[in-house]
Amino acid sequence: MSVLKSTSKSWVKKSDALFCAISTSLPSLRGVSVSRQAFLLINTATVSGVVGLARGDEVLAQASLQLATASNTVVAAVDHILVEARCTLDEVAGIVLVKGPGTFTGSRVGASIAKAIAYAAPCSLLSVTTLEAVAWSGFLTSTTQVTDGPVWALLDARRHEFYVQEFAVRNGTIVSQADAVCLGPGAFDTVRDVGGLAACAFSPAAVPENQRSHERENVVWSFDVYPSCAGILAASAGARSEDPFTLEPLYLRSTEELFDHPKVAL
Repeated sequence: MSVLKSTSKSWVKKSDALFCAISTSLPSLRGVSVSRQAFLLINTATVSGVVGLARGDEVLAQASLQLATASNTVVAAVDHILVEARCTLDEVAGIVLVKGPGTFTGSRVGASIAKAIAYAAPCSLLSVTTLEAVAWSGFLTSTTQVTDGPVWALLDARRHEFYVQEFAVRNGTIVSQADAVCLGPGAFDTVRDVGGLAACAFSPAAVPENQRSHERENVVWSFDVYPSCAGILAASAGARSEDPFTLEPLYLRSTEELFDHPKVAL
């Protein structure tokens, strides 16, 4: 256990170092006060991540990220979308971060970069949860018309467990119906008992064989639904304002649980 504790501390130090390195590398951005209209969107919490730039309800540019290389490419991807949109950081009014739950490393990398840019720019920092962004992303891309819900968001938590949260549709808006929970394979039965649209941030292969969909059930399953820029932007209507010095990723599980199996923990 002592080894795991020291590993946990080392990650904290690395994320703090990343925050300092990025924020101090952008000193010319401090104190800039011009017309700000754009929002920077960041998701590195899932195996398929994304960064994007939006103005109003329009996504101007976006770049996909893969978990294996996300930590090395996020800053470069941000720079790329700014160039593509012909925008500079001093035009960014705020950052919308998908803060978790999700992969331990990915969540910390995204949070550190978002905090650093928000501090250096300076600009506002907002957060949405992964499950909120997944619910919105699934809702916006669904071919099934959902007028009053329910809409479910599911995320693979590994160890044969899944993060699950129920939402409803009210006047075209996704509204949380319950807090997110971590459940075993019975999560799929829970969804089936209620029915609705289920947006799953994993492939069908992650579903236990005895829980896979069958004919005549009252659930529309949608797989490989990861937070999209449109979904993050829509979820930001209910985003939380964050302090760049105190924001921490959302894990739902405790650090001790995460580090029981650090290579697969979400």
